[in-house]
Order: sequence, then structure tokens, then C-alpha cells
Amino acid sequence: MKLSNHLTLRLAAVFMLVIFVWSIIYFVIQMKEVYDGIDEGLNNLKQEFVYKANNSPDFVTAMLQHNPLNIIVEKISYEEAQDFKEIYSESKVYFVTEEEDEEVRMLTTAFYCEQDGQYYKLKFFTSTVERDDMVKNMLYLLIALWLCLALAIVVVIKKIIHRSNKPFYELLDNLKAFRLENTKMINFPVTDISEYKELNESVRSLLEDNINAFREQKNFIENASHEMQTPLAIAVGKLEMMIDGEGLDQKQVEDIHSILGSMSRMKRLNSSLLLLSKIKNKQFPASEDVVINTIVKETLEDFGDLVQHKKIKVSLQERQSIAVSMNKDLAYIMINNLVKNAVSHNIKGGKIDVVIDTDSLTLTNDGLPVADSINIFERYRSAGADALSSSGLGLSIVKSITDIYKFRIAYHYSDAHIFQLKFR
Repeated sequence: MKLSNHLTLRLAAVFMLVIFVWSIIYFVIQMKEVYDGIDEGLNNLKQEFVYKANNSPDFVTAMLQHNPLNIIVEKISYEEAQDFKEIYSESKVYFVTEEEDEEVRMLTTAFYCEQDGQYYKLKFFTSTVERDDMVKNMLYLLIALWLCLALAIVVVIKKIIHRSNKPFYELLDNLKAFRLENTKMINFPVTDISEYKELNESVRSLLEDNINAFREQKNFIENASHEMQTPLAIAVGKLEMMIDGEGLDQKQVEDIHSILGSMSRMKRLNSSLLLLSKIKNKQFPASEDVVINTIVKETLEDFGDLVQHKKIKVSLQERQSIAVSMNKDLAYIMINNLVKNAVSHNIKGGKIDVVIDTDSLTLTNDGLPVADSINIFERYRSAGADALSSSGLGLSIVKSITDIYKFRIAYHYSDAHIFQLKFR
């Protein structure tokens, strides 16, 4: 969920909750005001009645005889009058004209008439609002108000939040487009918001440090690829000259051969590490359409002599032709390391099956199983008879290349080593 939507929903929920509580309070206050107004009118009517009853000798008698529509007068005893409490209540009274019971607000009280020395119970009532109708009407109005406010709040808040967060989204888009290998600083959005200014400065500082570190690392790799290989090549050459020379006994020749083996392995390891670093740093930017079938066949031909030496049977099935967009050198390195791994870790007289399908390349080779706890795509994972002549970085290099181009490489063992490379 986007930040603007996240904030909009939560702010709208808070506002709607506040409006809902306010609506309940408003309804209660309005109903109280209505009843207070009606009760005040009933109280005025009571006071007028008591005044006239105490000052007009025949007023109460007339009330009893004529029975007014909104006043009920009843004689009560002294004992009833003493404990009587004035009550405002809601009740229903039958109206002949309406032919139904109507809701009324009623005041029930008692008083002592000075003219005849008698206690009376009085009931004053007047028509009031229909509570159910009033609740329904207010509810409809409030729901309409809620919907209008909700729509207004969502639209306004979303617009305000989106406009306020525009520098953030611009920065995010620029960061998505940023590529470290280009070593080019991104553009930063102009903003007056202090937090986004701090964010811009923090990102700028972080990117500058990373770009500088990348440049230094790139320069180191380029220098190391030349400077480190040269003394190794000179040392190997001198050792080979010593072997061809005279005056060495058998033990010295064997020692020099051992040193040559270590030096050669160091050269391969150094080359592999430099290559792996270049791949990780994406120093192979150029891409072109590469036909995987052609590279596989060329690579199998290159390993022809070693395959014959180990008496390995190789079968190739081309069900489809696969063309992918990638750096051609990396494509050769990827296929070469997979085939080399299948040959190097095969058994004598074993077999290799290569299947090129619609979007995948599968290599199956005989060989001894490896422990389940071992991740063969990690660095320096090497096993078998050729462990000493292997840098242990071949499959790690393959994994790095597949990560760059979003390919998928999978491995499992089922009576044979099975590697499947999916290009889509």
C-alpha cells in the first residue's frame, strides 16, 4: 500500500470516528433541548393553572366539568399529595380525530387548592415530536453528512498528502533508476520541507560514498588484473626454466613441480576472484542477443579432448533454440563453468546429458553425491579428484551471472548431478 493511501485511510478513519461521536453527542443535546422547551411550556401551563385555581372560586370545578383536551384533573387525598413527586414523562394519548394513540409529553404534579381546601393531581400534556421519526430523519441527515464529509476528507487529504510527498516520490523514482556502475549522481527534487531536505542530503552523502568506493574498487580490480598476474607469470616461467635446466636431482624437480602446481592454482584463483568481482560490480554492461545453443556446442567441442580422456559419453538434445540478451563473454563463462563442472566432477566412463528446451538448459552428469548441508553455489566449494586443480569459484561465478540477468539456477542430486538453468 502506498504511503499516501496508508495515511489517507487512517486519517479518514480518525475523522469519521470523531464525526460519529460528535453526531451522537449532537443528537442527545438536540433531543434534550427539544424536551427542555416542551417541559418549560408544560411548567408554565401548570403555574397558570395553579394561579387561576387559587384566585378563582369556580375554576377547578369548571375544569372538572368541561374536561379540557390537554388537562386531566383528579382529586387525591392528603396522604397521596404529601408523597407526590412532580414527573415529566413521555406517554401516549388517544386522539379521536386521529383515531390513534399519539406520543405526548406529560407533566404529572399535585397541588393544594386554597379556594376549596382540596388536593388535586394534575396531568398536563402536549403533542411532542415523534421520537422514532425524528431519530430516523436525523440519522438520514447524519449519514448523508458522513458520506459527504468522508468523500471530501479522502479527496482533500489524499491530494494534500500526495502534494506534500511529491519530493519523496521523485527521489524514490530517481533511486530506482540509479545504477552504481554508471557512477552518475541522481537529481534531487527541490523542496521546502525540512525533513525531505535532510533526506536528500543523507541520500546524497550515501550515494557519493558508494560511488567513490565503487570507483576505487573498480580501479583496484583493473590494476590487480594486470599487476598481480605479471609477477605470477614471471615466477612460473622461472620455475619452468629451472626444471629444464641441469643440476637438479629428482627431489628438487618434484618440489618445483609442486610449487608450479600451487602457483598455477594461485593464478587460476586470482583470475576467478577478479572475474567474480567484475561480475558483482556489473563491469560487463554491453548486452547483445546470444544464442545459447551455439555456445553450448562450441563449449562441448572445447572439452572434447578431456571428455575422450575420461571416456565420458556426451548426448545433446536441442528441442528449441534459445536466444537471450546478455553480455556475450559472460554467456560463454557461464556455460563453460557448467560444462567444466560436469566434466571435472564426472566419473571415468560416465555420461553427460545436455537438454536445451524452450526456456531452460539442463545438464545431468554422473558423479559422487555431495552432502545435503553443502551449498555448492558458495565460494570455494570443491570436491572430487580435481579439487586441487579447481579454484572452487566456478559455480559461484555461474550464480553471480544468473543473479545479474534474473535467470534461475537450480541443483539437485538424483542418482546423478542435475543442474537446470531457466532463462525466463
